[in-house]
Amino acid sequence: MVEKWTVVAMATVIVGCCSNVVFLEYLIRASSSSGNMIVFFQFLFVFFEGLIFHNRFGKTERIIPLKKYVIMVMMHFTVSITNIMALDCDIPMPLHMIFKSGSLVANLLLGCIVMKRSYPVSKFVAVVFVSLGIFISTIATSVFHPDADTSEERSIPTLLLGISLLTYALMMSARLGIFQENLFLEFGRQSREAMFYNHMIPLPFFIVIAPSIVSNIHVMNSSPITMGVPLLWIYLALNIVTQYICIRAIFYLTSVCTSLTVTLLITLRKFVSLLISVLYFGNRFTALHSVGGAFVLIGTLLYALPVRRQNLQKEKSS
Repeated sequence: MVEKWTVVAMATVIVGCCSNVVFLEYLIRASSSSGNMIVFFQFLFVFFEGLIFHNRFGKTERIIPLKKYVIMVMMHFTVSITNIMALDCDIPMPLHMIFKSGSLVANLLLGCIVMKRSYPVSKFVAVVFVSLGIFISTIATSVFHPDADTSEERSIPTLLLGISLLTYALMMSARLGIFQENLFLEFGRQSREAMFYNHMIPLPFFIVIAPSIVSNIHVMNSSPITMGVPLLWIYLALNIVTQYICIRAIFYLTSVCTSLTVTLLITLRKFVSLLISVLYFGNRFTALHSVGGAFVLIGTLLYALPVRRQNLQKEKSS
């Protein structure tokens, strides 16, 4: 039987992360280069919250070795950098979307290879359905926002390099999920500790993009005043709070569920966020969106319904 708090956390991921997307889109529309600044303030908020309420200014003893967190952060950093490098390789947007939709497949494959797990056929079918649904829905959205450079010829070696980078990033991201799962299996449910150190360790690296952060702060300050505060700062505050709620729920789920289950939930969250972006911000909803939604729904039901305690215990003990 699924624990009550696990169900609550799953619902929190969907609600928190999807409401976060609304405020993020408002911020990005105001300043397309504000992504780095938003991430910086999100990390800063989680760090101070953890410092006060979890770490208690160094009074709480760390359970998981610091080097494990450094490895985790470096894996995440490598994935981020590799994805950025791939964008410079002139990858066609549909191909990029296929890779973005492939996280479930990658996690399933690595679960079989690294964790030596044997999944029921229904899970393989479910993963394929959800991945196809995400891909179809994303393609349907991009049709009305085509790339300006799609007519340009692409260098085959550069394209192959980009595909290699995307493949590496996809598999490394899946490996990171399994690494986190093994960490919690070895040291227990240290989700609050992991959340704190995963946001503390990267903070010094933001000094590299400090000029961009400062520039976007000026943009924030120049936005219209609402209730005595620049409007974009209100959006940022709401974005940070909803992101914190989302991230905290994800870290909790990582400590109690398999990495495949967490990846499925995050993928579903991305799908719901995509629908919100289409509907709330007035983008066109097409028949392809309906087809994609049907694939996601069927895949989710296939994944959830056949899984009983015996299968779950087998996965966790593998």
